[in-house]
Amino acid sequence: MLRMSQRTWNNVLIFIVIAMILALNIDKFTADDGPHARLVVPEGEFILNLSINQVAIEKAGQQWRVNRAGVQPSTQPSPEQLQSLVSAWQQTYITPAGIEFDAATFANPDSLVILELAGKPEPIVVALKIVEEQLFLILDKQVYILNSPSIKKLLEPIVDVKL
Repeated sequence: MLRMSQRTWNNVLIFIVIAMILALNIDKFTADDGPHARLVVPEGEFILNLSINQVAIEKAGQQWRVNRAGVQPSTQPSPEQLQSLVSAWQQTYITPAGIEFDAATFANPDSLVILELAGKPEPIVVALKIVEEQLFLILDKQVYILNSPSIKKLLEPIVDVKL
């Protein structure tokens, strides 16, 4: 065993305690680099129904289909296209835009998407608005920008996207 004086052992214990405090609180000491990306649909949640500009898409067994009772798209999408569309929404990342919600600017969205999740009583309502060639997503009066995927993957074949 190492032979150290009592004073040396006290110093060693002090440094060990300081190291443990730093290790347990490392997340509080890291710098906040600004806004963080987040998913529109929380991880572990599943989309049951999706509505884009009043075109309702619903789960039918293992596949997705356009609900015949609602507004019909100009072209009938295939089940594979609908699956791709729903998967894109399931994996959509957004970042806070850093601007305040302005009712006058965002009052009339270009597209409105309603996502109904399994086990959730309230749907997620996403308004999409293009302002000065910049796409904004509005959720709960918070303004976000789209990280991924592209807007075409989120809206086509239901809405024809021309950027």
